[in-house]
Amino acid sequence: MPSAPVPLGLRGCAGAGTRGPARPGRRFAALGPRSGPAAPQPHTLPPGRQKVSSREEILRAVRSARPGETLELGSPEVPAEAAGYRRQLQADPVGVFVRRAEELGVRVHRLGDPRELAAAVAQLCGGRRTYVEPALRDLGVSLRELGLPLVEWDRLSEAEVGVTGADYGIAESATLVLVARPDRPRSASLLPPVHVAVLREDRVLADLFDLVERLDGLPSALVLASGPSRSADIEMSLAVGVHGPGTVHVVLLPPDGQERRAESAK
Repeated sequence: MPSAPVPLGLRGCAGAGTRGPARPGRRFAALGPRSGPAAPQPHTLPPGRQKVSSREEILRAVRSARPGETLELGSPEVPAEAAGYRRQLQADPVGVFVRRAEELGVRVHRLGDPRELAAAVAQLCGGRRTYVEPALRDLGVSLRELGLPLVEWDRLSEAEVGVTGADYGIAESATLVLVARPDRPRSASLLPPVHVAVLREDRVLADLFDLVERLDGLPSALVLASGPSRSADIEMSLAVGVHGPGTVHVVLLPPDGQERRAESAK
């Protein structure tokens, strides 16, 4: 007598075939609990010892350190090529800064006289609504006298141009360094679509190593901006001006005191 067909849903299951559908759990019911070593018992501390947290263990290790103990670290040897590269940067930091800034799309304007600053900035702003940071108060007064429409801090979102100073410039990467403080708010250089930065030539440093040596402690925030804002995190498509200004101008002033020395020599 031919065997009954196997139900489609039971192909390959234990008990399938002429004996009919398998009863769930029938094959494993007789196995019982798995044999083996007994389950581990909870860990118990030796008598007289109290449980301490990781924080307490770290603090105890710190307290047990010998007072005044310091770690002597030798100065790493700088390769000859790196030392030569730094010397080139330090020989002409302003020239390197200008060349690399222009490669990034920054428009650099070098002035021979600081008294030309207001007229130069007014021309760059081109009659657009402008915010001038409090640190450049005198410049703001001059721009208002020239008829430039200025906006206050509470209307910064309406500004088309943000004018700020720059504490330092880094020649190696054409980076503007802005140290946050009450009269230099961070958003002034990030929110407007156009950023105009005023920088003295004697504040242009060779690289980040020189910057670290100049900084007096750590500020609440430090803005390091190299060129216009660029983003390529979506489908590797480059977008300019999405997360910051799309146009950056740097107005370079002569070193502090150079104008006075030139006038006294006449």
